[in-house]
Amino acid sequence: MNVLVEKLKRYVEEILGIEISILPWKEQRKLPFFLVDTYNFFETSFLNNLCLFMISKDDIELTPNTIRKHWEQVTKKWNVACIYVSKTISSYNRKRLIQHHIPFIIPNNQIYVPDMGLDLREHFKQQRIPKELFSPAAQIVILSTLLKEKREGLIPSKLAASLGYSSMTMTRVFNELETAGIGKLINKGKERWWIFEDTKRDLWEQTNSMLRSPIRSRESMKLLPGAKIPQLPLAGVSALAETTMINPPKNPVLAIGIEEYKQVSIPKGFQHSHIDEADFELEVWNYNPIPFSEHRRVDPFSLCLSLRDSKDERIKTALEELMEKIKWQYVIKCTPR
Repeated sequence: MNVLVEKLKRYVEEILGIEISILPWKEQRKLPFFLVDTYNFFETSFLNNLCLFMISKDDIELTPNTIRKHWEQVTKKWNVACIYVSKTISSYNRKRLIQHHIPFIIPNNQIYVPDMGLDLREHFKQQRIPKELFSPAAQIVILSTLLKEKREGLIPSKLAASLGYSSMTMTRVFNELETAGIGKLINKGKERWWIFEDTKRDLWEQTNSMLRSPIRSRESMKLLPGAKIPQLPLAGVSALAETTMINPPKNPVLAIGIEEYKQVSIPKGFQHSHIDEADFELEVWNYNPIPFSEHRRVDPFSLCLSLRDSKDERIKTALEELMEKIKWQYVIKCTPR
């Protein structure tokens, strides 16, 4: 019995005040190979219910949409309570599992099995202090760090040169990151360095609740005679459709930074119009999306932030698919000497 199974057994017994036996599930050989390759399956019984534990093998966190599909395949073949078990689940993914009504247990943390009337929390019981949002400049630093292929220590002067801000602004950004407990600041000679030593996923999980949607406003635009749609990066569902299974909207959605938008006058080839007469939708962003765009679409993190409050289940599912495709590991690790 592996360590996670032992923790699971102790946790369930302590929480429910009962003794249980957890045994390898003999029927798992009948499952598709990819399920057996992804999970360990154990059977048990508690609260007069026969249960099947679907225990994630790897430390890599699966998306709620993927877990739901796997869970549905198991429950369609065996009519028992199937409970997903993992060593850890991010707060965002935990919320999505609950929305999907997927039972899960995080040993020493939370048990959520609604069919048995169980929703018990340990770690998340304490009241949380609302976090303030990062400034636009701090958000840009975080996004640029998420989009880099290598991990490196950063200094205000270097960031100022690469991102177009003043050194004083970057110093204030470092203060924000330090206050929020993101990464660590060290002094090397006369320079102050910011270093984030964990993975991109860790950085995203620690900061996304403090990042704001980049969108300031949305404008419906109509092209003037003879004009073409401007060469701006795709945004919104248009960008999402480029990398997921969701269908693109009737009119393309484009993004432009607020400063760049102020410099674009009506004679440039398009004008405001009613949505029914529009040729494209224009999202005006707090920052210029072009430096972070690739393949003529906005970066995936900004895209997620711009759509995360959508109530459309199709968009939520597509965002999960988008996040699943991100390369979360840094290729090269580099820290200041």
